[in-house]
Amino acid sequence: MSSRKDTLWFICITLVLSWLVGGLWLLDERRVFLLRVLMCVPAVVAMGCAWGFRREPPRAMGLGFPGWGYWALGLLLPFGYVAVEVALAYAVRLVSGRPDFITFQPESVKGPFGLRGLGAVPAMLGFLTVGSLTWLLVAVAYSRGWAERVRARLPPGWSWVAHLFSLVLWVPSLWMGGLPGELAEEMGWRGYLVRRWMERPAMAAAITMPVWAAFHLPIIFSTTQRGHVLQNLSFLASIAVAAVVFAALYMASRSVWPCALFHLSWNVFNPMLLGDVYSGRPGLFGGEVWVFNGEGVFGLVLNGLLAVWFFRRWRHAPAARPVLGV
Repeated sequence: MSSRKDTLWFICITLVLSWLVGGLWLLDERRVFLLRVLMCVPAVVAMGCAWGFRREPPRAMGLGFPGWGYWALGLLLPFGYVAVEVALAYAVRLVSGRPDFITFQPESVKGPFGLRGLGAVPAMLGFLTVGSLTWLLVAVAYSRGWAERVRARLPPGWSWVAHLFSLVLWVPSLWMGGLPGELAEEMGWRGYLVRRWMERPAMAAAITMPVWAAFHLPIIFSTTQRGHVLQNLSFLASIAVAAVVFAALYMASRSVWPCALFHLSWNVFNPMLLGDVYSGRPGLFGGEVWVFNGEGVFGLVLNGLLAVWFFRRWRHAPAARPVLGV
């Protein structure tokens, strides 16, 4: 099957299923576990399409260890975003003469183990770093071919033990964090969709932009988001241009792990530091949260500038080779 056809199948099935789950969540927004289920839809569909269309195993998505540099980049990149957006917000506050545009309020921050204030931020980073070791176990196992080594030592007809071993490797991460929504999204959007178009980086990024934004559509119909037109438009647009950055990170690292770590760290530290655009709750900084948030106007501007830079770079760059079996 051509890349165009299996791309279309993947997009249609993923969006329909995710919107159905999102609709169930909107009927009762207290069932927040449905949002984690929704985030897992891209991975499930991707694995089904990869095997059904091309007999590709999950490792083809890029499950190998990408190196410590990319691992650290995924965890720490959100702090770079926050630093730029906070600096820009204070510049706007200074120029506009509006002290309420952004305010520093560490008392609003809650972290693990009951910690509050600034101390909660490094504590949460440490907690995420330790938690990411469960993902590191899986990444190293794929890089070093542990399952293949097990299979090579088995007698004929016992290959199922190697498959069981591969599944067991995922148990610690499921036990630590429940449904791995951020990783599941990255396995679908980057590990499947972007990979299909790796030889054309700009096309790979461009395809994921509207699709990833469309995936988030149920959010704008939630109780806290409904009716805020400008806020919702900036939210969806920021998601769309952020897809370019995620695609670039995947194509550079040739692995889903930096993208998953970036996604997880972003989902934790963006609301923790810049407030929650979904609920309107402030974080370490309060004020016009929907403007200076990474998923608001400032996020749109920053990711938009990065997207322009990446597209210009890809236009003059040689084609990338696809990710296979790493």
